[in-house]
This record gives sequence, structure tokens and C-alpha cells, in this order.
Amino acid sequence: MSFEIDTRVLKNAVQLTSNAVSRKTVNPILKGIKLTVEEDVLHIYATDLQTGFHKWLKVKDNDEDFSTVVEQTIFLEILSNLTSDIITITLDGVLKISGGNSVFRLPTMDPDEFPSLAFDVTGNSITLDRKIITNMIDKVIFCALKDSSSLSRSLNAVYWDFRQGGFLNLVATDSYRLALSESKLEDDNILSPFLLSLKSMDELKTILSSAKMENIRVVQSGSQILFDFEEDNNQLIFNVIDAEFPNYLGIIPQSFITKIRAKTSEFLAIMKRMSITAGSEEYTLLNIEDGRIQFYASSPDVGEAKESIDVEQEGKNIEIAYSPRYFREALERIETVEFEFDISDEEKPTILKPLEDNSYMFIIMPKRKS
Repeated sequence: MSFEIDTRVLKNAVQLTSNAVSRKTVNPILKGIKLTVEEDVLHIYATDLQTGFHKWLKVKDNDEDFSTVVEQTIFLEILSNLTSDIITITLDGVLKISGGNSVFRLPTMDPDEFPSLAFDVTGNSITLDRKIITNMIDKVIFCALKDSSSLSRSLNAVYWDFRQGGFLNLVATDSYRLALSESKLEDDNILSPFLLSLKSMDELKTILSSAKMENIRVVQSGSQILFDFEEDNNQLIFNVIDAEFPNYLGIIPQSFITKIRAKTSEFLAIMKRMSITAGSEEYTLLNIEDGRIQFYASSPDVGEAKESIDVEQEGKNIEIAYSPRYFREALERIETVEFEFDISDEEKPTILKPLEDNSYMFIIMPKRKS
């Protein structure tokens, strides 16, 4: 039972499974990837029970179909260090990898113990533009809560909100800040809103970045979502998070006491400098007065920093504090030369958004002044 395959092609395929393989598990089968050869096609499967991965590749000189499971990290490390362009893989009690003068023999696991993955789901479907979805994910994913405990799973996720009129909103929040990206879809179909875990989103982002096709098909079937990259010979299936996402539309302020317009790069550079002295408290004070902002940050261990810039201002003067990191991470994703931030109150949400572009926005909470 053996076949030949291009080393680089196989390595790239196995690399794509990295976010779908379970790292923290007592079940060793979930640390593995399933390799199934049928005629001249190699099918690669991975799952952490939340995400399912499937990719298929052409092989040469397959003499007999077989299926086995090997540990993903070891297999990938071997493929990454082989110098031979073509390798031969043989199953004979162990998995033998031969390339040039190198031969590796890896222990295998029983493929019958690998979780069953069904990618032939049916249900409501929609076609999405790959580049648009990739950009939308980049705009919001950083705001998702990194804590994956059961109590915070609704925030350790990205919310897909398909809205009437053919709009899709992607939303993420960690309760201190929120990111929203909106797009008008070409497909008139809409799906029910769903939540995908941050780990699932990381895997989706990886596959999107490596894909070459322009459009992807998304199928909703009960509690599962299938992303079909047919032209790239790739499929992902996710179990949605069974939790309620916060009413994000109710968080967006509707009235403001102060509006500021400034150059994005200049403001970003200042916030980066303020971060140096803000310390663990992540506290930067902004004194906004008559079209000028005075910045101040300090910490006992680092010292203090002061800076000022001229801006365009509407509304009242105000002194307000923010986390420079939250401000900076939002500005890093604003693509326009200028941006605006709209202040509703010293203790209420502030909106940051690109100038004359309503397709995305960021909301951050001010910090209590000390």
C-alpha cells in the first residue's frame, strides 16, 4: 500500500490542518490527521470536534487503497524538513515516508477510532466573495475575547448576522470594545445568524488566505455550517456556538457630545508612543480643547509621556481616558487617510470609524480617570 506525492503540496495541505487539530486533549486520536487513499486521490481529515477539515490531493502510482491516522505535528515537521521534491508513502504496520536518502517510520492509530465527519450536508446556502469575507474577518476578529471558558463562549467567537436586504454583519466583542464590519451581498439569499468560535475563525481565516477561488459556498444545516472551497479541493465544517450574542445594535451610541476628525497615521503613532509609558493600567488621558488634543500617559516603572496635536473638533471640550492599546488596534485596521471618533460621554461608548466609509466601525469604552 503506497503512493507518490509532491512533498511541498502535501506539506502545505497538512499545514492547513493546524487549527483544526486538537492540542489540549486526553484523546490522542484528536491530535492526529486521517489519511485516506481512494484510487489516485489522498483525502486528509482533521477535527477537534468543533471544526472539521477536509482536503483532497492527487497522488501517483497508488497500488492499493488504505486509511490510517498519524500525529499531525510530527508528520508536518518531517515534511517541512525533507529535501526531496517527491516522496513515497507506504503503509505496512507503520507509515513509512521515503524521500531521497531519508526514511521515516511513524506509528499509526486506528482510523475507525477517528471521529466521523460528514461533508455532504444540505440546507440553505449562499455564495460569498472570498476577498470581501477575508477583509471583514480581519476587521473584527481581534476584538473577540481570547478566554475560551464555558462562561465566556459567546464572546470567544465571531457573530455572523445575515440581515434583511442582503447585508452581512460580522461582529466581535470582548465586552470592553466591539468591532463591526458590514457588506452588501450579491446573493439575495440570507442565512440565520450564527456564532463561530474564535478557534474555528482562525482556521477559516487560514484557509481563506491560501485559497485561490473568487467565491465560496456556505451551507447552513441545523447546528452546522459548511464552507465549501470546491475549486481548491477544500472543505471546512463547523459546529456553531449554542449561546446568545449580545444585542450589539443596542450598544452603538446614537448621539454625541464631541466629534473629532484627525489623520489616522499621526494619531496611531501617538497612541503607540503613549502605550510605552501607559504601563499595565493601559491608561492614556486625552484633554480635548478647542481643536487641540493634549495626550498624557504615565506609570511608576516607566515614567510619563506628553504630546499634542491639532484636530478638527465639533462639540464641547472634554477630558477623557482610553486604553491606548484598544485605540491603537482599532486604528491599525482603518484604511482611510483620516478617521473620526465620536464621543457620547466620559463613561459611555466611543465610536471610531474611517472617514466617509460606513462599512466598518470600532467601539471602545473610555476608562475611568484616576
